[in-house]
Amino acid sequence: MPEIQEVFRMATQKIRPDPEALDRQHRGQRRRVAEKRAAVYALVALLLVAGVAIGISTLGGDDVQPAGSGSKPPPPQAEQALSIVDVGSETATAFTAPADASAFDFTSDGSMVAYIDLDENGDEQVFVRDTDGSNVRQLTHGEGGARQPDWSPDGSIIAYERDTSDNPQIFTVRVSDEVSTRITNEPEGAVDPGGWTPDGGSIVFSALSPQGNRYTARSVDLTSGQASQIVPDGSTPTLSPDGTWIAFNSWSKEPTVRLILANSDGSAGRTIARFTLDDGYQQWSPDSTQIAFVGTSDADGSGTYVYDLATGETRFVTSGTIESWIDNDHILVS
Repeated sequence: MPEIQEVFRMATQKIRPDPEALDRQHRGQRRRVAEKRAAVYALVALLLVAGVAIGISTLGGDDVQPAGSGSKPPPPQAEQALSIVDVGSETATAFTAPADASAFDFTSDGSMVAYIDLDENGDEQVFVRDTDGSNVRQLTHGEGGARQPDWSPDGSIIAYERDTSDNPQIFTVRVSDEVSTRITNEPEGAVDPGGWTPDGGSIVFSALSPQGNRYTARSVDLTSGQASQIVPDGSTPTLSPDGTWIAFNSWSKEPTVRLILANSDGSAGRTIARFTLDDGYQQWSPDSTQIAFVGTSDADGSGTYVYDLATGETRFVTSGTIESWIDNDHILVS
């Protein structure tokens, strides 16, 4: 293995979605991004302070150097340190990424990683690179930004969320030619692309209900463009790679939020974890046998837990936040 390392405009009579519901159900995601930004800004501030100190100490010096005399190297780019954690032994190794990068997702073979980073205009876009940090490419461009990249099973396409004039919608971008295509037209918007069917023909996502008070788990057929509901109460749905299962968050019993495991059609759901007004941000292992999610327990505190489908057992793995599985034994955490 390589080194493991965009709502239609609503009629005047309609009520817009409840922003408080939207805020609550994305609290975890915003918190994680804010924490990362804060760490980045702190690092940048330290670098600036150091730069000022160095500048003061060299006032009066001549910065112009003759060609060939060894010009100054470019200033170091800020990076963030994440960890690759072995879910069995809980041992961790370092993984470095651009300072503003977030929402990492690895291909099924662990050879490439997609993530969100800032372009030259400060807009969030989808980037990809090899796991070792080489061959960095920006795949999406223009206004509307991009969020939540999700690889297709064969690693040729990435689904992502982007803002449009009629609320956020789900798009796909081909890795080969960087061509993006809008695939949802949800009146209240579509968010959280959460997995592909094994044949790459459909994608699951979540959309606000017409009342604007709850997310529904839905699926869109990429050929016909037809979207259908999976469950009426399901935020951040994630489809298992083998297409057998779907995991989603149910908000029907607030303030408790339940992580539900169900058949891929939404039937026979059962609760496997509980949270308080926060999503669990669940991620499937490549072999569809484990679910990593963010949770809290009295015994272990806040962090990433792993649920084993075969045994029904949940165990604490790390205090970090799950970003993506790399293979069946390793996860990337922030």
